Amino acid sequence: MQSAHSLSRYLLKLVSRAGMRLLIAPLCRWSTQANAEPGYSVLIGCVYRLQSMIPANLRMLARQHAPNCREILLCIDCEPHEVDAGFEKRVQDAAQPLAVRCLYYTPWQRRITRLIDWGWVYAWLNWCKGIAGSRTRYAMLHDFDALLLNPDVLEQRYVAIRDLGVEYLGMDYYSGLGVLPEDKLVKTFELMFDAAFVRRSFRPIELFNAMDRRGDRLVEYDTFLNAQSKAGRTAVLPIDATEMVHPSQMICQFVDFTAGRDRVPATTNNLLMIPFYEHLGGDSTAMLRLTEEIRSREGRATLWSRLLDVRRLSPAHAAWIRKQGSRAEAEIYGQQRPESAAYFDAIDRWATGQLA
Repeated sequence: MQSAHSLSRYLLKLVSRAGMRLLIAPLCRWSTQANAEPGYSVLIGCVYRLQSMIPANLRMLARQHAPNCREILLCIDCEPHEVDAGFEKRVQDAAQPLAVRCLYYTPWQRRITRLIDWGWVYAWLNWCKGIAGSRTRYAMLHDFDALLLNPDVLEQRYVAIRDLGVEYLGMDYYSGLGVLPEDKLVKTFELMFDAAFVRRSFRPIELFNAMDRRGDRLVEYDTFLNAQSKAGRTAVLPIDATEMVHPSQMICQFVDFTAGRDRVPATTNNLLMIPFYEHLGGDSTAMLRLTEEIRSREGRATLWSRLLDVRRLSPAHAAWIRKQGSRAEAEIYGQQRPESAAYFDAIDRWATGQLA
């Protein structure tokens, strides 16, 4: 039985989502694939303001044993003139031997998405542009903030979806916002899917977040779940926590934080992982500055012209982000480097109250 409060909240979201869908629906179109190529493409949605992060992701993808990966489609939420000089060469160099193709927003796409300035809109459009631009039958949604440590992840997922004959292969079944694991709708994290089927069966807007009923339940479908609920078969192939570094919601938290929204969890946010990712990608400027700033400004840090209070992080979460950073560097360099160790030391001291 739905409470009056939850029902009113659902109706408010229903109205707001309907208005948003009308606004963004014209932003992307695709056609069916007449002659889809074998193999798969990797689709990455990139926040242009965090373009210094992307080489870290691509360097890890370059370590994959991926003979059936045809290309990486880097879908960037800006127009071509907004990326830094030499950006395309840097991403090509980081991804070698894999091929990278950059897809940018049109002026109209840029204008509308920045008017809304919501992480899920950027993610939806980035992924849809990647699907529309994909030349292969299969594609995988690879999160911008996910680092694959196991070099066989991509190929294992491609072989599995091809051999199982399903349309969607996820890490796990989705649970939340009214959706239950027994609904067998898979999470979008590292989702491998039949792109030819999706383009044949749906319009891009049908992949966006949607409100619906499932039996006697009111549900809110996250990106791609609405499409899964309408057509196609799912399967699960887990990725173990040791095979990937993935600070969940980091990019959406960045969008909310820079927009000044009070939605970023104070005790468990992953914003301080972003300078570390930039460091992994070859730009240590922000991380080195923040190390000194956190030490000298009583646990406060200036991120993207806004103040973040490091003291509010829980000790457990500070330890968790340090562990993720250590695992990533151990995979690349064999150990955690001194610069990043000093950065996480500074965070730890304030999060745990060790002020000396």
